[in-house]
Amino acid sequence: MIITGLLIPAVALAELKTGVVTVSPMLGGVLMEGDQPVDDDGVAYSLGLGYNLSKEFGLEAVLGGANLDSDDSSDSDVDLFTYRLDALYRFMPDNKLVPYLAAGVGGYDLDNDHEWMANYGGGLLYFFAENIALRADVRHLMAFNESNLEHNLTYTAGFLVQFAGVTAPAPKAPLDSDGDGVTDDLDQCPNTPQGAPVDTKGCPLDSDGDGVFDYLDQCPDTPADAPVDNKGCPLDSDGDGVFDYLDQCPDTPAGAPVDSKGCSLDSDGDGVYDYLDQCPGTPAGIPVDATGCELKLTLRINFDFNSAVIKPEFNAEVDKAAEFVRANKNVPFILLTGHTDSMGKEAYNQQLSDQRAAAVRQALIDQYGFDGDKLVARGYGETQPIADNSTEEGRYQNRRVELVCCAVLPE
Repeated sequence: MIITGLLIPAVALAELKTGVVTVSPMLGGVLMEGDQPVDDDGVAYSLGLGYNLSKEFGLEAVLGGANLDSDDSSDSDVDLFTYRLDALYRFMPDNKLVPYLAAGVGGYDLDNDHEWMANYGGGLLYFFAENIALRADVRHLMAFNESNLEHNLTYTAGFLVQFAGVTAPAPKAPLDSDGDGVTDDLDQCPNTPQGAPVDTKGCPLDSDGDGVFDYLDQCPDTPADAPVDNKGCPLDSDGDGVFDYLDQCPDTPAGAPVDSKGCSLDSDGDGVYDYLDQCPGTPAGIPVDATGCELKLTLRINFDFNSAVIKPEFNAEVDKAAEFVRANKNVPFILLTGHTDSMGKEAYNQQLSDQRAAAVRQALIDQYGFDGDKLVARGYGETQPIADNSTEEGRYQNRRVELVCCAVLPE
């Protein structure tokens, strides 16, 4: 038996064709078994005419024959003629070497004795030219006579020639000069950039409606009406990390920490934005100055040694204290804190700082008539230096009285 197959081009890309006719001339041998009146072998020949339903599947009609010797002593020839219709399945149809399986039905005439038969087997195709392949085939032939089932074997080799037919020229397609998928006769936006998504009119898409075409838009799905740059990304004009369409506080200074609305943060709630606050973490409710620090006035009153008496030349400092009290008249109290340098014993310095803070408090009551209940004096001795006690200048700065505007009286 012969099976049709399609040839893969040897130079061009190998390709089995669908819907083509094949012709296969083959030559080989036959092995006869059973009680048939012939020797067990002979020369076989066949011619197959096939049609490819697809690259994998095909049908083939095969006419074949063989010259056999009679099994008696007459030295006469016995002719075998076969005809069959086979179906075949080809594996790896895009390769040069294509194995296949086949099976079919038909009949044969042996010495004018006609029988029906079935067959199965397989073979190989090897494509060495665009439409020509070498072919090898082996089949098991099963003949159904009146008394028993005869088993015969054929093996053949030859060629397969593929006739691809003439393909009618395809109708000329309308031009699409810019390659956007919309033909020129419909394209209202010629010369669209290659690969740019377009609508049915051939015009670039702007899916989020931000005025930037999709092929340029690096920020798709921008909310409608959001201001964007030439890349289609929302603007952040003040550079605070919050897009303009969400920013409720435009023109925030560069680098200023902001919340999700683009407004400057005031983490400690003292009314001074974080980017201006030089004293973060101020306790809630404590009045602060423009830098976010606790309102405080430092008096430079140089007391004599072992003295808490305010000398007349420091009356201007007391005047400054009075102005501070007046400026903060709405607070519950003013804390006056006394401080010393580190010279002397700690217990002595504590007592001296108490006396000096009390002296300034009493001066404010006596000279300016302030309510004594609002003025609280505390001494801190040498425990809160603001300068280096190893130098005269540093010790002078540490000998001070401070007025602090407080909301909560420290323990």
